[in-house]
Amino acid sequence: MRTVKYERIEFHLDEPEQRTAQLAEFALDVPYLIYQGAIPPRHILNEVLTSGGGDAGMSPGAVWEPFSIDEGEYTALVAELLALDLHDVSANGRARFVPKTLFVDSEVTEFRTHLEWVGQIAVKYGSRPQTV
Repeated sequence: MRTVKYERIEFHLDEPEQRTAQLAEFALDVPYLIYQGAIPPRHILNEVLTSGGGDAGMSPGAVWEPFSIDEGEYTALVAELLALDLHDVSANGRARFVPKTLFVDSEVTEFRTHLEWVGQIAVKYGSRPQTV
């Protein structure tokens, strides 16, 4: 599994926190990447990963060197995410946006952009994130 170096940004801190995490935990530390526990399709995930993130103003953010993943790495990532002990990840501060459960919604895959996908997930599952 790929290791990602990134900066975790909180608007109330003076300096970003330098982090290194396995791809699965990194994905749970990026705001709105995994929304309502739904793991995005690879093309949506890659849209966010190739952006390099951002500071998000007064909201939490994350910044990294842009990259993308291929189908094999995506399959491994989904398996790793589904196997994670989410309570442990959250309790030990390894990621900030840890949902109660993770799943793949094979019905919400046709959207072209991350924003469209998040909107459809919000419509289908509600707009208030349920975290650990």
